[in-house]
Amino acid sequence: MTKKIKYLLGFLFVIFLTACSNSKSQDLSDLIQTPELANPVLEGTWQVSKVEDITDNTNGQAPDIGSKLYIDKNLVAMDDEYAFPPTFTSKYVNLYEYLANRGYDFEKIDKNESAVVVNATQGQFFARDFVIRSEDEIFFIVDDKIVYLSKLAKNVDQEIIDKYTALASKERIDTNEDDEANEDTALLLGVRERTDSNNGKQDYDYYTYFVKINPDGEAIVKKSKDIFLRGQNEYWKVRSLKSKVTGLYDNIEAYPARIENEMNKQENIDKYSFKDFSKDIRINFADMNYISFSYNTDISNNTINKYGVLRTGDLESNKLVNIDEFTGEEDASEQFEEMVINEAASKVSDINPEKIIIDTSDFGLVRDNGIWTIQTSLYTKEGQQRTSSQIPIRNYVEENSSVQTIITRDQVRNINAQEKDYLVLENGNYMIIQTTDEILFHKIVDGTIEKIPFFSIQTPNPTSLISLDQQSGANVESLEEDFISNNEIVD
Repeated sequence: MTKKIKYLLGFLFVIFLTACSNSKSQDLSDLIQTPELANPVLEGTWQVSKVEDITDNTNGQAPDIGSKLYIDKNLVAMDDEYAFPPTFTSKYVNLYEYLANRGYDFEKIDKNESAVVVNATQGQFFARDFVIRSEDEIFFIVDDKIVYLSKLAKNVDQEIIDKYTALASKERIDTNEDDEANEDTALLLGVRERTDSNNGKQDYDYYTYFVKINPDGEAIVKKSKDIFLRGQNEYWKVRSLKSKVTGLYDNIEAYPARIENEMNKQENIDKYSFKDFSKDIRINFADMNYISFSYNTDISNNTINKYGVLRTGDLESNKLVNIDEFTGEEDASEQFEEMVINEAASKVSDINPEKIIIDTSDFGLVRDNGIWTIQTSLYTKEGQQRTSSQIPIRNYVEENSSVQTIITRDQVRNINAQEKDYLVLENGNYMIIQTTDEILFHKIVDGTIEKIPFFSIQTPNPTSLISLDQQSGANVESLEEDFISNNEIVD
């Protein structure tokens, strides 16, 4: 295998190569991403000039007219929200599609209008998209309101920078383990539950657990239907519903939580749904960027799993993401095909590479004992054969993870020999160990897992982890309030 292949297609993933016979018989608005910006193009002092309601939702709060936004290479701040230091990225977008993918429809915006969107972030503390309309006007969206700002000055007063420097030094710079351990931690843990019926059929339900842990190790948990995702500006829900006609889970819906009561409207069904009447779908992974699933098809009488990845904000296209789009490499499909054929040939000596059928959209993210892996299926027109192998490819989930604490599977097995999956939280203070009937929460102290869990969630039905989001400190209370207000709590 060439160095070029290893370089282009990064990190390990597990591929399951499957063959079957004929008797056994798929960026939000095409964003162009630019590198991180050393100097923010929006540098200066801005003032809120106008606030407009986008929807009928009156529950949210927007900044007052006259509120100041400060942007400097080391600071982005408005009132009590700030990034210190921020990371800036920019992207060139079709403005109409950018807003539509977030659930907003502006008749006054031309469908061909383009704009630059600057994203400013600092981990869990701050994330905001600023849309540039001109040198002197920008806007951002918060709580179903569009906030316009005009430029007051080309720089930020040193007094303001000093103020937030002192605040950050007190609240964020001292991030040693003791300080982090004294903060509340909150999780959004998305799961898939399976119920086995007497007729041999299986039902799948999706839930989100909100878990709040205080520094003393006391925890509370709330549970709601569907996968609940926290976006930059609003919350979304993901679900798959069973067809009353076919009995298949032939759809995936991903939509802003604020329109849940309007998801029976055909226009919303069309806009926020992926549907294929031949597929029986199981969601394996979900975040604000991608939804990954596995499926069977009754049409081909094929009992072998196939896989697919969708863009969360673009289900309307009913289009699967291919390996080129997922990796960001134009020739990834060629590299992918070459590696799969090589690995298949090395595992099955009598396989004919010319008869292997490779679908570059047939891949997906799945849990594999502590890690996310990428899995695919492959088949020929002759004789059923099975093999598995490891192939290098860029791992989207691991690249987007900031977990610093290294815990090995052997360490986890020493704590609980019944574990089937585990996760280390980003702050490194806690870890989750999943068994067949429980999700256990353990403390990590000085890199060592405490033997006795301090909290557990009973899972009488077979359960798989789908998503994880974490907040800490002052953000915990607002996340809890938002979870309760946007969901119906179930037992």
